[in-house]
Amino acid sequence: MRTLITALSIPALLVAGAVSPPAQAQAPGANPLEQSRPLRPGLPRWLEDYRFLDDPAKRTDWFDNYRYHRLSDSAWLQLGGELRYRADNVRQPLFGLTPVHKDNYLQQRAQLHADLHLLDDRLRAFVQLENTRSWGKELQNPRDESRNDIHQAFVESNLDLGQQRLRIRAGRQEMAYGVHALVTYAETPNIRQTFDGLRLTLNGQGGRTLDAFAMRTVRHEDGNFDDKSDNNTRFYGLYASLPQAQVTGIDLYAMGLERKQRPLFGTLGREKRYTLGTRLFGRHDGYDWSWDFMHQRGHFAGQSIRAWGIWSESGYTFDQAWKPRLAMRLDLSSGDDDPTDGRAETFDPHFPRGGVYGEAGLTNPANLLLAGPMLAFSPRHDLRIEPAIFKHWRQSSADAIYLPGMQVVPGSTAVGGRDIGTNYRLNARWTPTANLTLDLDYQYFKAGSVVRSAGGQSTQFVALRSSFRF
Repeated sequence: MRTLITALSIPALLVAGAVSPPAQAQAPGANPLEQSRPLRPGLPRWLEDYRFLDDPAKRTDWFDNYRYHRLSDSAWLQLGGELRYRADNVRQPLFGLTPVHKDNYLQQRAQLHADLHLLDDRLRAFVQLENTRSWGKELQNPRDESRNDIHQAFVESNLDLGQQRLRIRAGRQEMAYGVHALVTYAETPNIRQTFDGLRLTLNGQGGRTLDAFAMRTVRHEDGNFDDKSDNNTRFYGLYASLPQAQVTGIDLYAMGLERKQRPLFGTLGREKRYTLGTRLFGRHDGYDWSWDFMHQRGHFAGQSIRAWGIWSESGYTFDQAWKPRLAMRLDLSSGDDDPTDGRAETFDPHFPRGGVYGEAGLTNPANLLLAGPMLAFSPRHDLRIEPAIFKHWRQSSADAIYLPGMQVVPGSTAVGGRDIGTNYRLNARWTPTANLTLDLDYQYFKAGSVVRSAGGQSTQFVALRSSFRF
């Protein structure tokens, strides 16, 4: 308990700094939805604000009369939806360590949402329904399919406190912080990550915020409208974002994750894991950077948790016609050197993006050293191409290779060495219209000595996604 209090108090001490106005408040930016709408796949729909459509001259999109309805001087309703199909072809899934050596499948995600604002946004209700289906997949994931269900449903109250604004949100909701560390929307696999619980956000001037949340994860079932809170898991914490200037900032966070029972490194037991972290980020003169530094303490199955993680991405965007960006990714996540020494040293990334290092989801930022270059460029205004090459090693040769969800690659604990392999990946995103987004993902993971010693081989993955949002 003392560890928990210490972990949660450090960001709490920053409340005054997080919400007090800076010397010069920044002017609010223009709403990007005025230029192109709706938001592209990835971001949650509750971020959309269409009040500018009160001006009839700005209703230039065919869907504008559907997506925004002014109900009264102080009330409005926003509607929208998405239809996404995803076709995957995987050769040697899971490094060929299963009886399935070729997995071809099709997945569907259909969503509809309603967003009601009352009393000049002092009260809000958001509901998003979805239908998720998966056809032909041999190796199933709990978030592949859940039929018809409530994806999000929350009520929200917004209170003005002088120059600050307090948002209180209760219910099922998507939640993300930073870039990809610990808590994300997790577009992959088919069902995005959601939580049930309470979230408070205090917004100050200049983009300064302080979040406090207490959540449970959502357990997805196969039937209709049967998803429910997972009472095995509790997730809570504080997250403070403190922009230091127009181009730089720092985030400070403390999170607690408790599980009544979870498997890790061949052990099954109760876990209380606390994470303290900071994120340094910014952009200036073409350079951009985002660096997360994390330390984990707590207890698992009678062992003391001592783990750490450093995740970083640094890049430079050239002032050229194709807007090329060259970046370097360097991630380090601790592993366990000795499962019998009373210390659990494997870093747990909690709820990262499903395909952190590629849509195939072959590795997880746990017991991992990763480095490699990334490139992005736009030969057309509606096309973005992003190739990358990552080299993967185990941080500890005595620990396993971990898949998303902290699942262990079969046989990886029984072999020595560090070389997991080399990951070649490519994403191409074409946005021919404001509503339609097409993504092509290719990944070839060349197996290293550890995977080959465990009986595995190289994996190849191709995916085509089409998303129509309105």
